[in-house]
Parts: sequence; structure tokens; C-alpha cells
Amino acid sequence: MHQRWIVLLGFLSACQPLGRTIPQQQAGEPPQPPSVLDTPVDFSGWHGATRNPHELGEIRIGFFAPNEADHPVGGPVFSGATLAIEQVNAAGGFDGVPLRLVQRWVDDPWRGGSKEMIRLVYEDSVWAVIGSLSGAATHVAEQVVTKAWVPLLAPVSADPTLTYIRIPWMFRLPPDDQRQAEAIVREGIQASSLENVGLITSTDHDGRTFAAEMLDRMQAEHVPPVFHFQVSLPSIGYDEIAQRVKSFHPGGVIVRLPPAEMLVLLDHFRHSRFRAPLLIPWIPGLLPTDLRKHYDWDILYVQPFTEASNRAHAAFARTYQERYGAEPTPSAAYAYDAVMLLVQSLAESGLNRSRLRDFIAGNSGFHGVTGTISWDNAGGNQANPVLRILPGASVRND
Repeated sequence: MHQRWIVLLGFLSACQPLGRTIPQQQAGEPPQPPSVLDTPVDFSGWHGATRNPHELGEIRIGFFAPNEADHPVGGPVFSGATLAIEQVNAAGGFDGVPLRLVQRWVDDPWRGGSKEMIRLVYEDSVWAVIGSLSGAATHVAEQVVTKAWVPLLAPVSADPTLTYIRIPWMFRLPPDDQRQAEAIVREGIQASSLENVGLITSTDHDGRTFAAEMLDRMQAEHVPPVFHFQVSLPSIGYDEIAQRVKSFHPGGVIVRLPPAEMLVLLDHFRHSRFRAPLLIPWIPGLLPTDLRKHYDWDILYVQPFTEASNRAHAAFARTYQERYGAEPTPSAAYAYDAVMLLVQSLAESGLNRSRLRDFIAGNSGFHGVTGTISWDNAGGNQANPVLRILPGASVRND
């Protein structure tokens, strides 16, 4: 009954088991320590009955994030998800029943977020949730769906601990901080032969998580940071930081701050005439054009997926531009993929949250506008980020 709907939407990705292939240990190699990713995360609980969609007026999908158009992260994420919902409904919805995004949010997710998530799951009766906009907020959502047995797809957070705790209802789409740290070290520090590289991170949840992965990777590759400044928000002494950084004469600096604080720090770097390459992970809400406006030296930044030779993303970008009058951010593309992956899985599972979770896991290998989404054994996308270079004055003056 659902087959015509799948073909109409063109969702042709193959259904594969959740999990990656564990590489075999080669002779002479030291034994690898056990990992939380060694075995697939399964759900063995009660699956319950499957609802008839025609008994419902709409199929509700939860959205746990801001949805204001001018929000630098929530706005594009909501737009990407909305575009996908509109396309699905234009093609007939789910057996003729339309899908609808139901949004709930509070600006302080640690205090009021769990209440809004509980309302989203139990009052709004959503079949899955898309969210949120940070690692901290996504952890709040994860705590609720773990008890409620509702799938959660995260289109923004790169926090690896979301999936390392092995919750079967959690699926993370962007490459995690560990993979981004690997790209910064190998494609940035080592490929450019940078020496005496420093590290600046914020003390919020996402800053601490990235710092832990970055330090581990730098130590493993024998390029430890010459300094690590941990910056408390919002009391940042920008002038002091700029002067202290200059005193080390670093060959490069890795910086991970929230977008607004990042741009202010770059302004202080420029005004203090600090000149060294900056290495920056993917920070949702921060565009490469913003970086270029505030810092005129070399910038090496992580892009979570490559757009090269990606016809699906090119088509999505054109449609998004026509619909919203702006270019889509990576977060918007991940939100679009989250909805499309969800509705393909829904077509196969029917209206049953546990079966829906199983089919989301089974749809590893889904081809989206961000590339192939391939789950590891804990529900994290194994996509590899790429490091892009914005040449600055150091190149133009050569």
C-alpha cells in the first residue's frame, strides 16, 4: 500500500542493517581496546500495535528547537524540515494523510526543555522528534525519548556522547567532534606543517566536548597544543586573550566558540595585528563569509559534508533558494535529510514508533542531499567532514 508513495518521492536507498563493519586486526598489530561501537545497539522491547493512518487527521513530527526565521541555527533547520514536509505532502503525504511539524521550545533547555519535550511526546503525540540546536539541548531531548520510546534525529549537534551512551532511539546526522578533530589535525596541522598550534575553546557543553576530542587527537598525533585557553561565557576578556595568544607566537590557532563570541574575538585578533592561520570546526550558525569579514588571514574551516559532484544537494539548494530567498546552511540540509529519512522509514514501518526506530536504523546507506548517511553501531553518521581553506593575506601577499 505504501510502495507507490516511496516511488513517487524517489526514495530509493537500500535498506541495510545498522552498524559498521569492524576491521579485522592484522598480524603484528597491538590488540585494540574494547569500544562502545563494537556491537550494534538494538531495541528488544515491546513493539505494540500499528495504527491506521486514516484514523488520524495528520501525522505529527516533533520539532524541538527555535523556529524563528531570524534565528541563525533554528531558522534554517526549521526551513529545511518544512521544505521536506511540503514536498512529502505535495506527493500525497502518508497514504493520503498529511504530515505536520509540531514545534516546542524554551530558551533554557536545561530548566524548561524537558517539560516541553514531554508535552511534545505525550500531549502532541508525535511519532518522532527532530532536534535540537546544541549538544546540551539534544541531551535533554534524548532523556525524554529514552523513556517515551520515540525516535530522535539530531540534524545539528556533533556531540559524540549522544550516541556513545548507546540509546537505541538516538540518531545523529552530522560528523561528530572526533571526526572533525581528525580532519583538523591531518588535513590542517599536518598537511600544512603547522608548528606550535594553540587551542581556544569555550567552557559551555559544546566547547568542552570539542576540546576533549581535539586534545585527544592532538596528543595521539604527537602535536600537543602549545596552549589551551578555556574561555568562560559571557565574561570574555578579548583583549587579554589576543595579547596572550600573540605572546606564544603560534603557527596556528584552533578556535571553538559560539558564533557571536567567535566573531568578536576575530575582530580583536585583527585589531591586534595577530597573523596566523586559524583552524575552526563546524560551528552551526557561523558562515564562512562571516569568518572572512572579521579575519583577513588564512582560515581553515571544517565543512561537515562535501557539495562537490553532489547533484542532490544542488537540486535541494535551488529549491531552497526559490522557497526562502537564501542559500541553505548545512544544518538546513541535515534537517531536510532527517525528514526524508524519517518518512521513508515510516513508509516501511507503518505508524508504530518501535518499528519506525528499527527501520530508521535499517536505512543505513540512505542517500540524502548531504551525501550517504551510514550509521555506526550506535546510531551516529559515519560521514567524513572536509577541511576548506579561505586564503587570506598570507597568500595574497606572496
